Amino acid sequence: MNNKEQIKKLRDNAELAWASYGYFDFIDKQYSFDEKDKDKFKTLYAKINDLKKSDEKVQNAKATYTDILNMEYNSLFDGEFSPLQAKQFFERYDLLIHQPNTESSFSAALFYDTHKDGFVVWFRETECGF
Repeated sequence: MNNKEQIKKLRDNAELAWASYGYFDFIDKQYSFDEKDKDKFKTLYAKINDLKKSDEKVQNAKATYTDILNMEYNSLFDGEFSPLQAKQFFERYDLLIHQPNTESSFSAALFYDTHKDGFVVWFRETECGF
């Protein structure tokens, strides 16, 4: 493997590790915004997409996986990807399963890499309390 390939592989792995910290459980049907956060999301959605807040598209907007990673929604989701980076990430990877934090601080994400036709699993520990 030459240097360029190795750097690309390291970048891909770093991006996957970074994405695994996304709060994808916010997409889950069991999660719902309180009214203040709903309004904040709609305001950000309208601003980011250059729409009026009263627009029907804004009123019916739901957060997507890309929104979770997008730094423009950082105040709601703690995302740290640029908008383009988040979009490109989910053009390459499909999030198949996300296990949100458990009581033992375990969390994992299973991604499918559409470029390499393979699965990638990332485990992370979120809090450590002994």
